[in-house]
Amino acid sequence: MPFINTGELFEIGGITIHIGVNTLSLLMLMVTIVGIWGLVLAVKNRNLLAVLFSLATVATFGFFAIATIFTYGYPELGH
Repeated sequence: MPFINTGELFEIGGITIHIGVNTLSLLMLMVTIVGIWGLVLAVKNRNLLAVLFSLATVATFGFFAIATIFTYGYPELGH
């Protein structure tokens, strides 16, 4: 697995929050947001190489963030 589940962090209303899953998906989402910001700046400056790398970053990290959230849950809902 691409993350280490360190166990339960806390429980709110019957929903258990696991810190390992949440941390990985949040980090990948933050990298995706920074990649989108870089993509906008690269398009604005008409820098083709930066556009290509920003697109690759957004596609890769965005896909894995969404896949992690849908596969392991954010938060994990009573499995």
